[in-house]
Amino acid sequence: MKKSALFIFMAVLGILVIFGAAHARFDAKGAGLGKGGMGVPPGKWWKMPRVAEELSLTKEEKEKMDTLYLEHRRGMIDLRGEVARERLEIEHILDSSAFDAAVCMDRFKKLQEASNKVATERFRFLVRVRELLGLERFQKLKEEVKRYKKKGKKGKRSSRRDKMRAG
Repeated sequence: MKKSALFIFMAVLGILVIFGAAHARFDAKGAGLGKGGMGVPPGKWWKMPRVAEELSLTKEEKEKMDTLYLEHRRGMIDLRGEVARERLEIEHILDSSAFDAAVCMDRFKKLQEASNKVATERFRFLVRVRELLGLERFQKLKEEVKRYKKKGKKGKRSSRRDKMRAG
């Protein structure tokens, strides 16, 4: 009876870890950058001539974006490493024969905290971009992203149809 209860508890906890990590990843991306974000594209979008021209970016602003981006990326390396370490520790605890639910839950809290740090850093970068661009150019950037996404979706649909017809 104890083994089946322990197995059920571990299975439920495993599911919670998976969904919790997925939720944290969604929150992190939705908080500012990347897929599902607030309209700021990933990568060095200010290096694209069309975007830079549309936003009337000065040389100084591009250099500032380079600096912000580098600082952001350096910070993200450490933060993502922290998330990976916490996931590893949870896996180790869940796979251990000397399983301790309280220790596992404490580690899960640490994983959530690490994931929140990632989301916070992404959002901090978004805020710094917004400060640099101002409202009008920030809105233009969001519109450029929408146009790009629509154009990309149309291209994907047609290429899928072409593949289906060819196959």
